[in-house]
Amino acid sequence: MSYLIVFRMSPDVDHMAPLAWRLLEEGETVHAVMSGPYDVAGDHRIALLRGYPRFRLHELRPAGEDASPWRRIVGRARVTVPYALFMLRRHRVRLVAVEWGYGLPPAYDRLGSPAGVVAVVRSFARSLVHGDGSQQPRVSFIVAARLLGVPTVGLPHGISIKLDPMPNDEIAALNARGELDFSDRNRFAAYVMDSEHHRRMHVDYARCDPDITQTWGSLRWAPDWFDVNRRLAPPFQWPGEPGKRVKVVFMVPKWVNRVDAPAAVALVRRLQDIDGISLAVMGHPRSRGNDGDPLRSDPGIAWDRLHDLTGLNSVSVIREADVVIDIGSSIGIEVVLQDKVLLNPAYLHDIETLFDSVPGAAVTAANADEVVAYLERHVEGRRHVLGDGARAELLRLTVYGEHEPFDVGALYYRRLSELASGSQNGETSAGSALAGSR
Repeated sequence: MSYLIVFRMSPDVDHMAPLAWRLLEEGETVHAVMSGPYDVAGDHRIALLRGYPRFRLHELRPAGEDASPWRRIVGRARVTVPYALFMLRRHRVRLVAVEWGYGLPPAYDRLGSPAGVVAVVRSFARSLVHGDGSQQPRVSFIVAARLLGVPTVGLPHGISIKLDPMPNDEIAALNARGELDFSDRNRFAAYVMDSEHHRRMHVDYARCDPDITQTWGSLRWAPDWFDVNRRLAPPFQWPGEPGKRVKVVFMVPKWVNRVDAPAAVALVRRLQDIDGISLAVMGHPRSRGNDGDPLRSDPGIAWDRLHDLTGLNSVSVIREADVVIDIGSSIGIEVVLQDKVLLNPAYLHDIETLFDSVPGAAVTAANADEVVAYLERHVEGRRHVLGDGARAELLRLTVYGEHEPFDVGALYYRRLSELASGSQNGETSAGSALAGSR
């Protein structure tokens, strides 16, 4: 059967490329739609997928500033609903997969009603007018799939390791007003979570249907894909001459997620002066340039004494690091799986995470002194050793969705092929195909 996956940026590729790989390994045809100006030439995961004869890559928008005006006009046309309809019909696509995000409005429940007709007309018009929007290709393919009776599945573009259901002020404000409403996600055939605690948050707080919102585990860190991804990640050599110094990476957080920005900046200022370490900073992959980044605007950060690794492949960087300092991000799972030391400065934000709740999964620091004290111990050769029990429990909660270890890729393939087969037989709802999944 033929599947279509809409990619937008590197984090989506992180979590959805392993699905494309599994489908291709099973002999299916995969159409990968690159919805944004993403540089596919430099992506080792796309290079792997291109080696399969049943893989088709469609770049809707050209990458780079040197794209000709004609290519930009064509790229704008390719993000419209008519073009999405054309692609789905031409390639006989049986299932569309997109990243997490908005679903269809209520009027799409009854396409033949006046409200349904108006909604469709608006979708066509908006796709023509708002072709420059980063989310428009995703929306166009969701609309086209609904019109053709093709099931659409919302897939993870990350793992939430946060145990607090209100990760930022915007969501907290919506919840306080009773407006935290993600019920539009209920119009997907399935809306998939990696972890069960994340699914429960959507069901308990955001009006998500417990049958549509399901936990399938994490493809991104499933053992088979993890091994492939680590092996193929591009080579990286630590800059400068680190010698015997401990190589430390500070992962810049999403500042909007209730992070104590002044304290985080103060920590980096302190770390840059520690003898015995080689400090690097790596920007968040979903950041929007340097605007509003407290690190960039602080005159006390000595950029000549640290390394800026922003934009590099995180797998490659972690492979060469000794210690990774991370504030509430799922990249900590990569650190644990690569058997590096995860340093969790829990005092820098007021959100509880899985790294706080699983004893021994990380070195948890309650203040800057404890961060520095651990790094000094590591320099002396007394590194933190991750226990097998902590690793197993962390993976059970994330990769395996609170189940014992299982073949995550096989579950994804079975669920999606059941939905796609239902589409081929004229059945477009989740129905019995997903009975029994959480």
